Amino acid sequence: MVRDVAQAAKKLIEQLKVISGIEAITLHESAEISPDDPYFYLSLDVYYRGSLPDPQVRKDIFSGLGAFESSAYAMKDRFFIDTLPVRIEYKYIDFINRLLRSPDENLAAFRDSGTYTFYRLRYGRIIFQEGVWLDEVRGQLDRIPASFWTQLSEAHRARAEHHLADLGSAVVRGDSLFYVISLAGFIRRICSFLLAVNHRFEPSPRQLGEQVLTLPVLPENFRGRFDSLMRDDVEFGPERKREVAELLTRSILLMHG
Repeated sequence: MVRDVAQAAKKLIEQLKVISGIEAITLHESAEISPDDPYFYLSLDVYYRGSLPDPQVRKDIFSGLGAFESSAYAMKDRFFIDTLPVRIEYKYIDFINRLLRSPDENLAAFRDSGTYTFYRLRYGRIIFQEGVWLDEVRGQLDRIPASFWTQLSEAHRARAEHHLADLGSAVVRGDSLFYVISLAGFIRRICSFLLAVNHRFEPSPRQLGEQVLTLPVLPENFRGRFDSLMRDDVEFGPERKREVAELLTRSILLMHG
C-alpha cells in the first residue's frame, strides 16, 4: 500500500472510532493496488453493533472530504479524500451472526448475490479490532459445512442452465440485447458454480475471472471454452458461443460441491 493510501486509511480509522458499537474495520484488497490503477478504491468494511448515526452525522464525522454521498438503499458512504475515492460499507453484526448460525437454512441469501459478503469478511485486512468477534467469525467461515456448498453449487448450476436456455432463445430471435444479458448471466453463474464446487467464497467481479482460472478443480477444456465465450471476434458469433456454452454446461453435469 502506498504511503498516501495508508495515511488516509489511518485517518479514517480514527474518525470512525468515535461511532459507538464498532467491533472491527477491514480493508478491501482494492486498496492494495496502485492508486493509478482504474480498479483502485479505498474501501473499508465497518462491522458494528447497535445502530449507526444518520448520514448527515456521518458526513460531519469525516473531515477534508469531497463529494460525500450516502446510499439510499444500503449502508454505504462514498466520498473523496483529495483524489482518492473512498467507499465505506457498514455491516450489521447481528445479521452476519444470523447467516452463520445456520448457513444451510439461509441459502436463499446467497443464490442471487453469491458469497461475496463472506469473502470480504474472511479476507479483508484487519486494520482495527475490538474483542475477538472477527477472529471467531473467521473460524466459523473456515468450517462452513459441505452441505452448504453442495446446495449452493446445485442452485448456481440450475441458474446457469436457465441462462443457457435464454441464450438459445435470444440467438434464434436475433435479440442482441437479451443475448448479451443471457451470456453475461451464464458466465457469472458458471463462475459461481465452480467457486462453490471448490468451496471458495466469491471475490469481487473484478477478480472473478482471474481467480476462477486458478481453481484446483475445473471441468475439461474449461480455460479454452471460457476464453471463447468472452472473445470479441466477428468470426466467433452468437451461435458458436451458444454451442460453447452448451458444451461447458454438459461438462459440469457430474461436478458437485
